Amino acid sequence: MHACDRCHRRKSKCDKALPACGPCRKAGVACKYVDRTKGHQQLLEKLQRRLKHVEATNRSLAAKLASHASPLAQSETSGDEATSRLHETEDENDVIEEVTFLSSGAGGEQHFLGSASGVFLASLVSATMVSSPSQGTQERGPRGRRSSRFPPVPLLTTASSEASALPSEQVARNLHRAYFEHDHLCYPFLHRESTLCALDQAYQDPSLEQDAFASFAFGMILAIATASVHKFNIEALPDAEAYQIRATQRLNEVMRDGGIQALQALLLLCQYRMTNSIQDTSTSLWHIVGVASRMCFELGLHREQTYRAAETTDTSDNSSNATILCEVRRRCFWCVVAMDRIVSITLGRPLAIHLQDVEVALPDSIHDTCFDRGNIDSPSFSRTALFVHIVRYRIICGDILSALHNTSNRTQSDATSALAAREKLANDLAQWQHETAALSLPEIDLSNPLLGGQSSYRAREWYELLYYNALLMLYRPSPALSSASPHDAGVLQTIFVAAKQAITLYSHLHRSRRINYTWITLHSVFMAGLSYVYAVGRHFRARKRRTAASTSSLLQSDPTIIEIVHDSRACSNVLVGISERWNVTKHCHDVFNRLTDAMLADAIEYHSHSAAGQPTSAALRPDECSKDMETTPSDAYFMIG
Repeated sequence: MHACDRCHRRKSKCDKALPACGPCRKAGVACKYVDRTKGHQQLLEKLQRRLKHVEATNRSLAAKLASHASPLAQSETSGDEATSRLHETEDENDVIEEVTFLSSGAGGEQHFLGSASGVFLASLVSATMVSSPSQGTQERGPRGRRSSRFPPVPLLTTASSEASALPSEQVARNLHRAYFEHDHLCYPFLHRESTLCALDQAYQDPSLEQDAFASFAFGMILAIATASVHKFNIEALPDAEAYQIRATQRLNEVMRDGGIQALQALLLLCQYRMTNSIQDTSTSLWHIVGVASRMCFELGLHREQTYRAAETTDTSDNSSNATILCEVRRRCFWCVVAMDRIVSITLGRPLAIHLQDVEVALPDSIHDTCFDRGNIDSPSFSRTALFVHIVRYRIICGDILSALHNTSNRTQSDATSALAAREKLANDLAQWQHETAALSLPEIDLSNPLLGGQSSYRAREWYELLYYNALLMLYRPSPALSSASPHDAGVLQTIFVAAKQAITLYSHLHRSRRINYTWITLHSVFMAGLSYVYAVGRHFRARKRRTAASTSSLLQSDPTIIEIVHDSRACSNVLVGISERWNVTKHCHDVFNRLTDAMLADAIEYHSHSAAGQPTSAALRPDECSKDMETTPSDAYFMIG
């Protein structure tokens, strides 16, 4: 008999008692036993298919070797080279598959992934970073292993057939406070005072159950806050899934009524999927954001006239309520825009909302008092200004996606315009970074154990991190600049500095427990590490080939071995730290370690030759220079996107 579903998911010991095991009975949640033999059978079938594919490949390679047979020694040499190439190809596939897996966490299914997702950069790095023979012979799982990254999780309809009981009032208030001090800062689409009033009624008036949206929002806030707090190893709290299941029992009623509350319900679902590790591909974040985007257009939230009409139709007695309702609608719309940018960039897919179709203004800080009444912020701190600043960053990133990583209707003659667009976007990004100082972010006491004091959205380092992440997206290889020289002056140095700073900031936020432990962060950290490997690896390979005639295309100085080890270890530690809080294996950490081993081998070889007094660079002959500037096969792969 297997462990119950809850103990299996939490990887805790289950006494397998019936009708409820000890841990579930102690937590006061439903205890369900799910038949997992079907999932094991599917995995076995995938392994069998993979084995047949490998056997067919082996027979094909053997036939090719036999057809070119000559002396025995030559045959053995050819066989060794073929085996080595096969292992190198598998190493390359590992890197690309890892980026694909981390990106497709948004979409739930692995279909089209564009260059912005990082697959573009992954193919370049994997094509050039050749692992050592010992690394190439490491044990690898089947290509179908991605589906087994997450343990089998039952659908919501089978996970629990009973609504979980309400938590204690003190726990509910703490979770609501945690939500408004962290998640609500980035996505302020709920009216704080109204939500807290619903919290009071939940424990004072049982009639709350008659209000579908109030009941749904109450459960989802508990689920979102619990999922976030659980990442900090607070094991005493119940499962976030229990709250989410309780809330979704009212989802059909909310969606049937439609209106702004239906849109808020979708936004709550998106928030939950960004923080929780459940893999439910039937309701993927990609599709939920798409539905929310179309609902915005359906409600007219993209037109400023909609908000003016709503204000003029209310009487003077209800003017305050009308203002609040308009602010709720306005913030809902811009939250959808921000989420659309995040998911589209992570997957490298086209945006659902284009700004040329939008005429609505961003929220104004003058409404802070009425919208966020009851918060304990300092007078100089504006939550609205914080939200607007984040939205502007998402808009800039969306522009980077459209200008540089969109391959539709693009020709090689567009390289000049793409370079001009990149320069303009770099200026916009620098201006955004300069305006961060105007946010008056409060000083954070790292010894404060409260979640509100640890919100990354209140940390100045988080905004610096956003800046460097955008720089990486702006300057890393893209289809728009595939016809331009890959050795543009200063580009490699910019990628190196941005990747190094991003890794340093991620490590700092991780140590101070202010990092967001989400799959989006996991993808971003992996891309920062991949960019670092790309920059350092290209630099040392050019040095080794003595192709440093154009020094502007390389790094300004040679990174030391200690520096590379320190940066690589910091990135690896963050990858492990985030993976441990999810139901995923540490495969991204293993892939990154193999890449850094190959990068370190190049660096050690170069520094060893330098210490021995051997020449490390020389002027190029014209034919050598032109050969180095040619497009590599991996660059050509990027052009396809």
